[in-house]
Amino acid sequence: MNYSPQLLHEKLAAALAEFACERKFLIGLSGGLDSVVLLHAMARLRDQQGADFQLRALHINHQLQDQAQSWEQHCSSLCEKLGVEFTSIKVEISGSSGLENAAREARYREFETTLLQDEELLLAHHRDDQMETLLLRLVRGSGSRGLSGIPRSRPLGVSKLLRPLLDIDSAELQSYAESEQLVWVEDHSNKDQAFDRNHCRHSLLPLIEARWPGYRESWSKSAALASESETLLQELAVIDLAAIVTESASVVSQEGLLALSEPRRRNVLRHWLADLGAKELGWNQLQQLSNEVLLGASGQFIAEDFQAFCFRERVYVLASPELEYEPDEITLDSMPSLPASGEVLLEGNGRLLLRESQGEGISAGKLGNLSIRYRQGGETCRLAGRPSKALKKILQESEIPPWLRSRIPLLYDGESLAYIPGLGVSQELAAKGAEPGCIIEWEQPDLTLQS
Repeated sequence: MNYSPQLLHEKLAAALAEFACERKFLIGLSGGLDSVVLLHAMARLRDQQGADFQLRALHINHQLQDQAQSWEQHCSSLCEKLGVEFTSIKVEISGSSGLENAAREARYREFETTLLQDEELLLAHHRDDQMETLLLRLVRGSGSRGLSGIPRSRPLGVSKLLRPLLDIDSAELQSYAESEQLVWVEDHSNKDQAFDRNHCRHSLLPLIEARWPGYRESWSKSAALASESETLLQELAVIDLAAIVTESASVVSQEGLLALSEPRRRNVLRHWLADLGAKELGWNQLQQLSNEVLLGASGQFIAEDFQAFCFRERVYVLASPELEYEPDEITLDSMPSLPASGEVLLEGNGRLLLRESQGEGISAGKLGNLSIRYRQGGETCRLAGRPSKALKKILQESEIPPWLRSRIPLLYDGESLAYIPGLGVSQELAAKGAEPGCIIEWEQPDLTLQS
């Protein structure tokens, strides 16, 4: 196939015309062939008569190879030669998700932090990268979203990320680099076939190309069709979610979910959780939530960063860190005498709201004797006008959600449970007749998962 620098410039300009909104670009520059070609070609477009865009380059030094410092210097020298502003950032790699993933996460954090609002990030992923991604995702059992492949553009921080070379083969980039006599760095770890992507690149895809030379075009078409399907699924999820959401974005109707077919239910669950900022569930977890939990085999689902509860025909998504809170007892020594009106802040657990009354709530004269404790198990209380019952039974009958039962602040008079905010006061301490009293309510903390 005939390649030329001019042809690549034309393809690059066409891609920018289609996807770019700004005239300022930040180029992710690793120093490898792909990013060096992107930088050089963009500099050539910038220097053409009538061009009106600005360039700068960002190099992320992962400090993982002995040559890392020389790669950084190479990128700096190249940018100086091309008249492109250059920035380099050193990152520390850590994490349990594997070195490759940890490096990628660190890299994208710096991209997002550095990118300006009126600037777009350009990365040098090409069509062969796309083919590797599609094969890997197929092996891993991805759905339509995964099989849509690497997106040409997506939001990133205050702006967005663009991949203008995604329709260009690596062979064309190689030809450009050789024609322009470019110099780039070689990361020898890219030849290590212990990494799945390298195995695809050096062993599997060459075999596929030998048998089906045009596979790139057909696979690209499949990715485009998968992307269209994913768009339709997202649009359907928006419609379904609007029909089942209830009092807040993190609470939906259980009945509404169960009225949907299993595929639609899984689809709207995935969309809903993504909107709330939850980490994506794997297929087995999504199946468990959709079937076992919602159908009543279990009323609770525990994920890495959230928990879902089915309660009173509602499904609640709550933030795991908030649920791990264990409130401390507030003793007489640490709590001032309660006023007949006002509030008491409960660190990490909402607040108590107090208002004066007459003949209602707790006798005002008993306020100074109260302490706040939390449920331990085995408590009983005889609320005014009711028989004595176990606290567990009182909370269940009052429809207090399970995740709040250990957090509800209980007011004690000595060793006797005297007041359950919002539910009632004990028979012995209740204000009677025209006696001054105090009504105490608990303003609950917001435990929902917030996007």
